[in-house]
Amino acid sequence: MKHKEARSKRGILEATIEMLAVNSYSSLTIEAVASQAGVGKSTIYRWWNNKARLVLDAFLMTAESGFEFDGNRPVQDNFRQQLEALARILNSPIGKSTLTIVTENDEIAEDFYNLFLITKRNTAKQALQAAIDKGEVKPAVNLDVALDLLYGPIYFQILIYKKIPDEDYINDLLIHVMNGIAAAAN
Repeated sequence: MKHKEARSKRGILEATIEMLAVNSYSSLTIEAVASQAGVGKSTIYRWWNNKARLVLDAFLMTAESGFEFDGNRPVQDNFRQQLEALARILNSPIGKSTLTIVTENDEIAEDFYNLFLITKRNTAKQALQAAIDKGEVKPAVNLDVALDLLYGPIYFQILIYKKIPDEDYINDLLIHVMNGIAAAAN
């Protein structure tokens, strides 16, 4: 039974992502998702009390992969991959819908912070600490400030300028931040 339930949940989340690829968040309905997923509305409401929660969970499922740090790679390469993945996910239809919800709904914003931002930030903080331990980054660097310098411009570009940072922007951002926090070469 649990296997079937998990498959149904995943199917609903995938249907949500598919529907947002062609429809805006405002035109998304639980009825349409249920139809696409081949389930009844009551099945969706059993797990999600509204479409905002459904979309947030679909975003979280989408964002599960693509944010892994590789301790064998230089810190700058790891953050390049991270920032590119973040720009990609936030520019996707599910990402844009999630950002819309986050700006309009304080409860969803808090869940987005707790379930996505803080977990990714903690992982990034560990990667920066590992870079300090390996001598790639100055030991006196304030990790929170460094992370704000790296990730803040991505959110700013997307939310304020409505632009998706391209590879050149991300490379320039990394060069500037890394010049400030990199340990001196011996």
